[in-house]
Amino acid sequence: MRQIVFGLLVFGIFLMSAWLAFPAPIDVKKVEVAYLFEEGKGKKAKDASGNRRDGSLEGGVKYGKGKFGKGLVYNGQDGNLIVKGYHGIGGRDPRTVLYWFKSAGARDHSWVKWGSGELTKKYYVRGHVDGTKCYLRIENAGGNNWGDANVCDGKWHHHAVVFPAGAKNVQDHKIYVDGKLNAKFGAAKELDTDIKTQEVAMGAKLLHHTFMHGSFDEPAIFNVALPVSQIQLIMTQGLASALNDKSTAI
Repeated sequence: MRQIVFGLLVFGIFLMSAWLAFPAPIDVKKVEVAYLFEEGKGKKAKDASGNRRDGSLEGGVKYGKGKFGKGLVYNGQDGNLIVKGYHGIGGRDPRTVLYWFKSAGARDHSWVKWGSGELTKKYYVRGHVDGTKCYLRIENAGGNNWGDANVCDGKWHHHAVVFPAGAKNVQDHKIYVDGKLNAKFGAAKELDTDIKTQEVAMGAKLLHHTFMHGSFDEPAIFNVALPVSQIQLIMTQGLASALNDKSTAI
């Protein structure tokens, strides 16, 4: 009898540990825009968030092989995806920007951008170049924050930039590459993102830097600071799988 009770107790502890370790489901209401790129052709990217923010493919960007199924391939000269009618997340509101990227060389790739060029108003997620390497960087005109993991080595890497609720400064961002928190470098500056000037662009240099060059897949913008467990869930299972659960658990 004691062995049965002990066995049930151990099993119960195992189930509880597994439950605690499993990430909470992604709340689809927290997704501003998301692309899976499974159309595989044409000049339109369908928004998977349900917000009908379809993307327009312009210049030298076309469908090709992605990290999960289909993705986009950028020529590094004039390729861009514009999220028509959507100007991003403003002020100091919390947010998460994430995607997969495989570089075709080291440059200050323009991954996801919006906002104006005024001090504190810009919101640019791009590459920070260091010789033959580049690091994931977020900047806001006057301040910046970049990590220490090389993402310009020709391999697929998952990028995530997280701005927590209550944060005020560009240095308050958390930068994750392949689900791991990066060290923090750069200069502090308060954040006040503009959402009137520029539609969200994925690929274009806009005011500065260079066009994206390489392969790009499963980008998404969330209006919440995702915990690392959910970032890792998206990374390992894919964006489609993570969004398939309609729970409002966040």
